[in-house]
Amino acid sequence: MGDREILKQLAERDENAILELQRKYGRYCHTVAFNVLGSPEDAEECVNDAFLQLWNADAPDRVTDLKRYVAAVVRNVAINRFKAQRRRKRQPEGGTANMVEAENDAAPEPDPDERLTVSALLNEYLHKLPAEKRLIFVARYYYDAEISEISEKLGIPEGTVNSTLSRIRKGLRKYLAEEGIDV
Repeated sequence: MGDREILKQLAERDENAILELQRKYGRYCHTVAFNVLGSPEDAEECVNDAFLQLWNADAPDRVTDLKRYVAAVVRNVAINRFKAQRRRKRQPEGGTANMVEAENDAAPEPDPDERLTVSALLNEYLHKLPAEKRLIFVARYYYDAEISEISEKLGIPEGTVNSTLSRIRKGLRKYLAEEGIDV
């Protein structure tokens, strides 16, 4: 079944659309979610939540690439889930401790589950970038677009695209080093 037909079925609330999405893009979506979350169980839940969002949303008429659209929804759901998990881990159990109690407590051992995956850090870094810079980076490294193609679509010189990518890579290296990951 083609992407247009799946979008049409989504708009008509036909349950076969979800089955087709799962059949056609399920494994890909699971990989996208797993790269952010690092857990197969969380990735599975994330894909289900994303498909539910797609079901409840109005299917946009401007979607030209269903695979990219679905991947973006899955990625956003995964990032939101990741951030929520991080917030929960940071909150102390039983409320907040006062400063004296906090100073008296020994520093806990780092929790291996709390370590961020490289892809999650990458996504976090990218979301801090301005939209145009993020678009340039994603187009080049996620979708393998040529420099000339990015330049043409955004209406900016190729040199600007190259220098922007160089600055983003340099900033990303620094960000990852600050997070304890050597590149």
